[in-house]
Amino acid sequence: MIYILGGANRSGKTLLSRRAVAEKGIPYFPLDALFGALASGVLELGVTWKQSPTERAEKMWPITKPALGFFFHEERDFLIEGDTILPKHVRELQEDGHQVKSCFLGYTDLDREEKLAHIRTYHQGSRDWTKGIPDEDMVTYIDVSISFSKYLKEECAKYDIRYFDISHDFGSPREELFDYLFA
Repeated sequence: MIYILGGANRSGKTLLSRRAVAEKGIPYFPLDALFGALASGVLELGVTWKQSPTERAEKMWPITKPALGFFFHEERDFLIEGDTILPKHVRELQEDGHQVKSCFLGYTDLDREEKLAHIRTYHQGSRDWTKGIPDEDMVTYIDVSISFSKYLKEECAKYDIRYFDISHDFGSPREELFDYLFA
């Protein structure tokens, strides 16, 4: 089974992925690694850091889909995680006959100041990429992520894919999501 955990940045995808590795022994592949490699090393593909989340996902899909083929052919469980996959991409994989279980995370009901406070309080220490970014830049980034969360929520409803909102409770939805994917 291929598990796909998509969603907005800073919604807890990586934390859940690490838990899946530790508790279930399911290896995971972060799509951020593929995106970062392409955005930094293969500029002619037009994958850039400045694109909106949906633009990035669309630009990445012709690369991501064949890459996922590797995981489908391995005939074992894998967790694919990242913000560069969309609900319609998951549906496409399912329509192609692949066994996929997926869900998306986001935060549609938070204002930027609340999310900024969460980011500053619950960061991942010195290796957290948000650490050196000024608050005014983070607020712009958060606005984009909230809009992306709203988009994902609508798209998940359209394609009948589970969406978990972590706006006001970071823990419970993550527990429910973990049980949904791996129980």
